[in-house]
Amino acid sequence: MNILLVILAGTSVFLIFAYFLYSSLILLLPPFKNSNAKERVKDDTELTYLFLIPCLNEELVIEKTINSILSLKYDKKMVVVIDDDSVDNTVNIIKGLKNPNVRIIERKKPNAQLGKGESLNYAYSKIKRAVSLLNLDPDKIILTVIDGDGRPSTNFLEEASKCFSDPSIGAAQARVRITNRAKMLPMLQDIEFYSTVAAIQNSREYTESVGLGGNGQFTRLSALYDLGETPWSKCLLEDFDLGLSILLKGWKSKYLGKAIVYQQGLTSIKRFIRQRARWVQGNIQSMSRLREIVKSEKLQGISKLDIYYFLAQPWINLLGSLIMVFSWFMILFFFQAIDWQAGFNNSLENSGAILIILALIFGPGLVWCIYYYEQSKQDANGTSLFRAILASICMPLYNILTIPSIWLAFWKQVTRKEGWAKTERIKE
Repeated sequence: MNILLVILAGTSVFLIFAYFLYSSLILLLPPFKNSNAKERVKDDTELTYLFLIPCLNEELVIEKTINSILSLKYDKKMVVVIDDDSVDNTVNIIKGLKNPNVRIIERKKPNAQLGKGESLNYAYSKIKRAVSLLNLDPDKIILTVIDGDGRPSTNFLEEASKCFSDPSIGAAQARVRITNRAKMLPMLQDIEFYSTVAAIQNSREYTESVGLGGNGQFTRLSALYDLGETPWSKCLLEDFDLGLSILLKGWKSKYLGKAIVYQQGLTSIKRFIRQRARWVQGNIQSMSRLREIVKSEKLQGISKLDIYYFLAQPWINLLGSLIMVFSWFMILFFFQAIDWQAGFNNSLENSGAILIILALIFGPGLVWCIYYYEQSKQDANGTSLFRAILASICMPLYNILTIPSIWLAFWKQVTRKEGWAKTERIKE
């Protein structure tokens, strides 16, 4: 038993210190600058942006989302809503806008509600035909995927135009922020997206392996042409899968750290676990692309290493979750083994062990929350230092929520269950 505890303790310490080292390295990296990007005026005359909004029962948020896009100071843009057979008032709200720059594509069962990728492929097929009939240049058309609750920042298209001025760039991903971060669970998601994911994506600029997310995702139409008739796959992580396909074709992907897309955070722990389980399962499914990555001559060695690391995340996290569970037993065993009557408070050995345990539990979260506090100073609604520290105390519990999502994802993959659960929306 003692040998097992020593092994688990050693493995836990190694993994956590490895994470500390990785975190430190990516936090020290300065924001990547694209030397090929040209400064553009806000009203660019070359690029046309088609905003695609996959939509299912979005009556609580859809009008504000569309209006936020239309308010962007950029002339050549259009909103295309792909309704997936909504049963609420979504379609009526969209039609009631009566704006010539807003179009709606209605899908009905049994051809509807087959996943986000299927909806985007259906819209893509229609756009492709329209572009051919109008004899438009697909290099100058940028498809921009926004979720039903997505709100772009005022500089959204300005930053995108700087990026896509480089003709070698086929895709880009905006930075994500959570709007309802007054509550702790959404705030922890905001820390994850706005700080952790942002730092990781910035590091991927250096390895040329930037991944795409579902919200605030830009793709050049000509890059999608290279992927065939259905660029979005049936993978539950269709956004990453699309980004990988674009990289494998030799296009570059960029991260737009100054362009923000705002979205609602989940307030239900149950829905949070289901969402993360879907993401992990999609990550597992992406392993089917491993052979393509290995054989690719378009990707550099360092790009492949980063992608390998991402693909290995479900298995690393599964191992980490098992170690975490055993570690809790180890901690309980440790406290039971303490000779309280001998004077625990005066024992330097026990005190040092407790400090190490506390550092391992709360240290990573504290680092990221302080970084988040510094980053949020740039915003008008930035968080306070007190809330950032409070969030760091809650972060270990937030990380524990990933354990059931990882196990659920592997269970669903083994049992071939690939259901897609819609993200909750909150009335605004």
